[in-house]
Amino acid sequence: MIILKYNNKFDSIKIIVNFFLFILLNNTVYQYILSQEKFDYDPSKPIVRFSRIYSSRNELLPPILRLTSNISGYNVPLATDELTFEFDVSSPVPPNVYAKFIHCSVDWQEDENVFLSDLVFSRTSNISWESAPFVDSYYSYRGKIQFPNQQVKLKFAGNWKIKIYDYDNDTLPLVEAKFFVVDAKSNCQMRIISDFYLPMYNVAPSGLIIETDVLSFEQLIDSRLNTLVLYKNNRWEEPYYISEDLTLENKNRKYKYRFPTMVSGIASAGKRFRIESIPADNGYRILNLTNLAEYPRIKAPIQMPFSDLRRRGFFDEYDDDGAMITSYVSYSNDDYVLLEFLLDPDGWISEDEVYVVGSFNNWTLNKNWQMYYDEEQRYYRLRQWIRRARHNYLYATGRFNFDSNTIDNISFDEMEGTTANALHTYIGFVYYKEIDFGGYDSIIGVGAANIFGPVK
Repeated sequence: MIILKYNNKFDSIKIIVNFFLFILLNNTVYQYILSQEKFDYDPSKPIVRFSRIYSSRNELLPPILRLTSNISGYNVPLATDELTFEFDVSSPVPPNVYAKFIHCSVDWQEDENVFLSDLVFSRTSNISWESAPFVDSYYSYRGKIQFPNQQVKLKFAGNWKIKIYDYDNDTLPLVEAKFFVVDAKSNCQMRIISDFYLPMYNVAPSGLIIETDVLSFEQLIDSRLNTLVLYKNNRWEEPYYISEDLTLENKNRKYKYRFPTMVSGIASAGKRFRIESIPADNGYRILNLTNLAEYPRIKAPIQMPFSDLRRRGFFDEYDDDGAMITSYVSYSNDDYVLLEFLLDPDGWISEDEVYVVGSFNNWTLNKNWQMYYDEEQRYYRLRQWIRRARHNYLYATGRFNFDSNTIDNISFDEMEGTTANALHTYIGFVYYKEIDFGGYDSIIGVGAANIFGPVK
């Protein structure tokens, strides 16, 4: 037994006072934490459920905008004069938000250039709102912005982002999307040639060689014309850099495989950008949520009718080139489905993490879409809310990098295999370093092709 002895009555008073101060301090901290939690989960704050950006003319077309001031005779495949950005939010009332347009470098670093960010024509709060068809829906309002318009005028070519901010808290964007603006100063001819690569798994070694010839009649300086960035249509988070700039080339290291690249020629006579040994991927899997009998409107999770199987290089249905199609969904059925993905690896367990990626998450790999392996059922599983539409998707593998908060070692062949018959459209953007207006990366040409030839 411990007996405390006090020298005088003041010592005992000190201990009592300190005890009550300790209790008061802890209570204050506790109340503060509660208030912060209440603030973090404030139901009045808008929560963005999903967003997408596409051509106003056709939702199958990519977000490539042609500068209206450019009337040159150069070909710009797949480009349009107006884009639509839409985003679904959960909020008691239409939120008080605004959109901001930001010019970016070739590798999507936001430019801090006052000449490129016009304070008058680079933001708008003119957002069209429509309510969800059901009160208890996963989202409550859909906002739409069509641009350019009287408020939004984009005067410079290059990579752009649209970001949505809350007027009450504009420190972080609620959502963002990428798009491209082209000032055509060159013609681009792209060719896709069947090739082989060395897969790490027992799959078909189908690879591709992609060459793009760039020819211009403008007075271009060769040292500023040194980069082409290649994307699969609608997959804007997976760039392949072909450049004389090694810092850009190093960004290709996030993929599991290495791709030899080459830049040859001169600007005045024509330049060629070449990349080899790109895995051909497989045709996209199809998820058609427009069938209400198969995917009814209920709040409970809905399993896929059949589990997906690990593929080695086959597909049984032609896809939509990675796009999301909503044209067959009526307004009364335009909701979200809580879907459980099931992937049967046929006894194969990956050493990497397995992710679902598709048009329902804008082809973005992140931790929210990582599957877990059910050892009892021997399936990979994931539950997520999916907007009712016809979707394209794949299963990817990779490893989460906690330092950079990104996914590295990305590949698709482990769960999907490869085939030279996949009809993916590849789009190449040609960048030119402009020195006017403080300097920026401009897109001066676009090339597009699939295995059947160039896309106009």
